[in-house]
Amino acid sequence: MTGILVGVVVLVVVVAVVAVVVARSRVRHAVEEAERAAIMKNDFVSMVSHELRTPLTSIAGFASLLAESWSELPPEEVDEFLRIIRAQSGHLEELVEDVLVIPRLDAGRLRLDLEVFDFSTLAHEISELIFPPTSGRDVRVSIPGGVLVHADRRRVAQVLRNLLDNARKYGGDQILVDGANVGEHYLVVVSDNGPGVAESEREIIFRHFEQVSKGDARVNEGIGLGLPIARKLARAMGGDVWHETRFPTGSRFCFTLRIVPPEEGNLMENDLSRLERPVERRTRIDSA
Repeated sequence: MTGILVGVVVLVVVVAVVAVVVARSRVRHAVEEAERAAIMKNDFVSMVSHELRTPLTSIAGFASLLAESWSELPPEEVDEFLRIIRAQSGHLEELVEDVLVIPRLDAGRLRLDLEVFDFSTLAHEISELIFPPTSGRDVRVSIPGGVLVHADRRRVAQVLRNLLDNARKYGGDQILVDGANVGEHYLVVVSDNGPGVAESEREIIFRHFEQVSKGDARVNEGIGLGLPIARKLARAMGGDVWHETRFPTGSRFCFTLRIVPPEEGNLMENDLSRLERPVERRTRIDSA
């Protein structure tokens, strides 16, 4: 009887000790998570402040210059300053939209306005926006006209903008956007000849506020939201975004969009005939 009692007491003590250890581990884990969240929040606020300050400073500077010297400046300089202000305003709007879209995506409250449109036209528009003629890059968009996708045009533009902006920051001097039909989806690939991404970091780059800055030529530019946003938006529209290695060097960022079945596409042929159907365009500009 005494042996049984001792055994029960020992068991109770062991269970109590295990419970205390587990509780302490959970508390320690919670504290570490809270500290990490606080650090991420502070880093995020710092990065956003820096990113917003750059276009704001540019806008304020050129606006002040125009206000003070409009009548004395040559018309071509006025036009150039206004172009810069407009471009920086657009960049500022994109930064704010990237910041605001994350909580809406996480909460499942992002409204998608699905429509059928020709992806080729959009691909050329976004490419020319991110890589203007003065970019000094060899950029090709090889998407045939008549690629009808069913998605939110604005959000698809946001996905492609973020992928091309990633190539602008971290890729090499050659960027290619091409695609192909894969089942019920259209596969879009943004490839570059840059340093690429290490295998151990290929999922890290899709986390919020994370940037790769070790082992390759990436630098701490941006706020680390572009790729996570691109993936979340693509998945919200029934597609996905992922990274592949480009041979012999570089990266391939792929994403998929739902395509329109041929029978539905035929019904829209008359409407889409008004759209410009661009052929492959290639811009080669030597850096200054």
